[in-house]
Amino acid sequence: MAQKRKSDQTKLIAEAALSLAGKTGWDRLTFRDIAKKAKVSVKDIEAEFSDIWDILKWVLKKLETNTRENVEKHLGRDWRDNLAEILMTRFELAQAHREAFVSLGKSFARHPEAAPRFVRGFYKTLDGMLRLSGVSKKFCQPVCVAALGAVYLSLVDVWMKDKTPDLSKTMAAIDRRLDLYAQAMDFVKR
Repeated sequence: MAQKRKSDQTKLIAEAALSLAGKTGWDRLTFRDIAKKAKVSVKDIEAEFSDIWDILKWVLKKLETNTRENVEKHLGRDWRDNLAEILMTRFELAQAHREAFVSLGKSFARHPEAAPRFVRGFYKTLDGMLRLSGVSKKFCQPVCVAALGAVYLSLVDVWMKDKTPDLSKTMAAIDRRLDLYAQAMDFVKR
């Protein structure tokens, strides 16, 4: 029961941080502001997170877990279609807290020293996307994961500007970028 309460409190803290980050940016959040919004104590937050960036890491990991849970039952045999499904689902899930995710770029620009803390997790997420898509193990080489990183970051840029209700511009960009990615991976395979 205590574990459930802790889990609920963690989600509450993360939701409050997401709500506030959309207005102020991640780098301008304080535990005090989050505690007030979440109706918990600063000590409660400090017991679970070392700093604001630690909350963001938890949020990104939760996004990854939710993406996986949402797509697993929809995946087929074609890795490219699966990867498109994974990417689109991730953007659709992020849409609920769009402003908080959009604010990341500005927060990292103001605090570039924070960005390296996320590199390993970003790489693991990309590698996990490739593996979940069913891509051949040959494609899970560092160069292929790095190439997917470039594709993903270009898609984030499209998503941030996409004001369509169904994210059709993002979906079209995913399709185009994955065509290019597949061509590049065919070249690597040779």
